[in-house]
Amino acid sequence: MTSRSPRTVQPYEITYLGTGPEPDVRTVEAGEVAAVIEQAGAHGMQVLVRPRPGREPDTTKKEAS
Repeated sequence: MTSRSPRTVQPYEITYLGTGPEPDVRTVEAGEVAAVIEQAGAHGMQVLVRPRPGREPDTTKKEAS
């Protein structure tokens, strides 16, 4: 039996262009990007696809009051 380590999933931000005054923005996993593009193309929509950085711990220093 082999053990599996948790898989890191790369999130992508999908912005649907021309959908109104405010663009529709969604986040999907890497494996879903192609399907989103295909679906948008089938409906004559344009999308902007951008990788989102993974969640990392907040390392910024906070000022003491």
